[in-house]
Amino acid sequence: MIMSESIFFNQGDAIASDYDHAAARRSAQIFKLNHETKGGLVVAKNADGKFAIFYEQDGALNANSDAAKKDKYTVLERL
Repeated sequence: MIMSESIFFNQGDAIASDYDHAAARRSAQIFKLNHETKGGLVVAKNADGKFAIFYEQDGALNANSDAAKKDKYTVLERL
């Protein structure tokens, strides 16, 4: 059974975004090769169907966790 995980991210914090999953994933892999990351990256999708790449630690389980506007994303995979 696959369970979806919803996390809130600030859309402005996205490393990359695209309406094509493969393109977003490719951007994440290139970013990870060229930048040292403290934590993992996640490929996530919002309600509009846009895929985005975020640092995993930037996500919040609660939309009210800080003052910044956060949008709900479903995590598709961790890189």
